[in-house]
Amino acid sequence: MNKFELSPAFLIGHDDIDSDHAELIKILNEMTDSFMAQDTKRCHEIWQQFCAKLNQHFIDEAKVMAGFGYTEEKENSDHQKILAHIDTLGGQENTLEDWKNCLFEMRNEFLSWILRHDLKFSEHLITIGYNQARP
Repeated sequence: MNKFELSPAFLIGHDDIDSDHAELIKILNEMTDSFMAQDTKRCHEIWQQFCAKLNQHFIDEAKVMAGFGYTEEKENSDHQKILAHIDTLGGQENTLEDWKNCLFEMRNEFLSWILRHDLKFSEHLITIGYNQARP
């Protein structure tokens, strides 16, 4: 199974948010390593880390966005939907096949949706003349 990669195309342009995204990818790659080692217990532990980090990321991200005058009510609602889905997704995994399906769903659908969702904020940063990833 290939590891996750944070493509430069998904950089938001704010160092803290981009750093959080990189950390989330790193955690998923640790889970991939655990899956490849057939360690379901470790997959579960790492998934819990991922969920906690994602929750904190959304809290921090909302503060950063508000600090730049970016307030989209849909953003908070979407974050809650994402967290609910993530909780459901990781709460049922017990076998290697379950974790494989979880990782594939993260790769093929969910993670790209999360990152694409943040690109709206990147556009806002460009509009106001602030974007650390694009000088």
